[in-house]
This record gives sequence, C-alpha cells and structure tokens, in this order.
Amino acid sequence: MPLQTIKHLIWLLVLLPALAGVGLAASAHTDIGTPVANLEMTTLQGSKQPLLAEKGSTVLFFFRPHQERSRAAMQELGPCLSEFAGRSMHLVGVVSDSEALSDVSTLVHETGFSATVLLDPGDALYGSLALAMHPVVAVIGPDHKLTAFEPYRTIDFCAVLRSRMHLLLGDISESQMQRTLSPERASESGQTQVARRYRAMAAMLFNSKSYDKALASVRQSLEHDPKLASAQTLLGQILAAQGHCAEALAAFKQALALDASLSPASPSASGCPATD
Repeated sequence: MPLQTIKHLIWLLVLLPALAGVGLAASAHTDIGTPVANLEMTTLQGSKQPLLAEKGSTVLFFFRPHQERSRAAMQELGPCLSEFAGRSMHLVGVVSDSEALSDVSTLVHETGFSATVLLDPGDALYGSLALAMHPVVAVIGPDHKLTAFEPYRTIDFCAVLRSRMHLLLGDISESQMQRTLSPERASESGQTQVARRYRAMAAMLFNSKSYDKALASVRQSLEHDPKLASAQTLLGQILAAQGHCAEALAAFKQALALDASLSPASPSASGCPATD
C-alpha cells in the first residue's frame, strides 16, 4: 500500500472519532450549529497548525488550484474581508492534499492570497462538512460551531459574506442582514443589486453609529453603481456625522443631481453648516 494512502487512512482514523465526539453527523447537509473538531493540520509550507483560531471566528475557504471560480474568489476574499482585520476574524484556505503543491503555491502567489493554506488529507474535512462544490466558504464561530456556508457567486459574493460576518460580530441583527440580502428591484442590473446590498449594509452600520465601517460600505456601493442616488445621500449623511461638512455637501448635491425627486438633504441636519 502506498505511503500516501497509509497516511490518509491514519488521518481518517484520527478524524472520525474526533468528529463523532463532537456530534458531527454524516448527513447530506451538515446542520448550522454543528460543532467542528479543531484538529491539527499541515500548512502549505509544511508546518503544523490547528484548523480553528484560538479566539474569534474562522473563515474556511475551500478551493481548487485549476478552477477559474476558485481563482476569482481567492482574488476577491482578501480585499473583501480587509475591514475585519483585528476583529477576531481569521481567514484560512483549505485545499485537498491530492493537489500538486507547486500548483497551489503558484495560485496563492498569483492571486496575492496572504492567508494560511491548510492541506486536507483525502478531503476528509471537506467531506465531514458535507460540502458538494468548490469554491465555498464555511464560517466557524468562536464556539467552534458551524455558523454559515457561502458558495462563491459571481455577482454579490463579497456583499453577502460581509453581511454574514457583520452579523457574527454583532454589528447587525439577523433581520437586518436579511434585508441587505434582498435586492429591492428584480429588474435592476446585477451591479445595481450589489450596490443596493452594500448601501443597505451601510445604512445599518450608520444607524448603529459605526461611521467608519458605514463609510467603507457605502463607498463599495458607489463603486458598483455610481448613479445610485440613495447611496450618495447616505454618503453625505455619514460624512456629515464625521464632521466632513464640505464633502458631505458635495455628496448631497450629487444625490440631487442624480435624482431631482429626492427631498433636499442638508448637512445641517447632522450638525454641519449649509456652507463650509
């Protein structure tokens, strides 16, 4: 029997009792709330590391090196989750150990993926979570329980994933998250739908006085649809709340230029004078 096969069998013998001990059922779909065993795994560089973070949440990104969707998701994940840096959120890549390590290393280098990549012996971890696609994200909470699955999508992957992370970190409620995931108009373009999701997230953060996060989210909205008047209005409100009165006034004027039917917005409502 080949040495690699023997290693896989040994790892499975270790994995299966651990999964049984935490009640991970071998069902068609792993249930949200199911505990996940924090096993020691091998990194792409050959060192050993626990699967899950000691503190905070872990975002497991399962990918394949020769898949364009995996490449696209890998390029998007870093910038997408950058706002959570320092907030007890840890991104980890997971790839089958059957893949050529040189191919995995090349993809990591070309995409600028800076997170640790762990090798999954015989796809045992992937199988234990009952996953059936690549790429996909599995979010594990601080209690080492499965919190969410998020398969890659070409249109609003980042917006949806960020909403889930804001929920997990307590920035928004479940009902607020659901509102950010529902496009307002089915007839709109994909970019406008994504813009509205970012705008909805920014509004939630603004209402909770998380102004810096709200500003980052509304700017993401305007990147997807610069002509979304409601996002321009919200941008003005956020800037005014931060005391950037001249910029706020410019944003309000831009909003009115985009949609003259809007009620005239004024920075003075947030403590700014009409002129700076």
